[in-house]
Amino acid sequence: MIELTSTSIVGVKNVTFNEWFFQGHFPNNPVMPGVLQIEALAQTGGILCINAMPPGQYDTYFLKIDNCKFKAMVRPGDTMLLKLELLEPIRRGICSMRGTVYVGGKVCTEADMLAQLVKRAG
Repeated sequence: MIELTSTSIVGVKNVTFNEWFFQGHFPNNPVMPGVLQIEALAQTGGILCINAMPPGQYDTYFLKIDNCKFKAMVRPGDTMLLKLELLEPIRRGICSMRGTVYVGGKVCTEADMLAQLVKRAG
């Protein structure tokens, strides 16, 4: 994470060739799978949501991903900037966010995401 406010977050992921998924995706043409780009956005967004709650008491569960688009490939050597912003204030533990993956200032992936904050039992 390189920036965090009450309504937005920016994270960074350096994509290296030795990551396990490049062995099969695709041989001689390494491309980061889109599902892992979305997972990186989801984890970064989870930090944004949890930051609004008392520490150590809540978990974030994703409910929905909409309007997901893959606009450019992410390859080994790329640095992904993961930017998420709340689309509206968190109400009743529901977090509505828009996430974007940038590489070199170019949009690679974008999605609208909905998550729920759930208090841990105990």
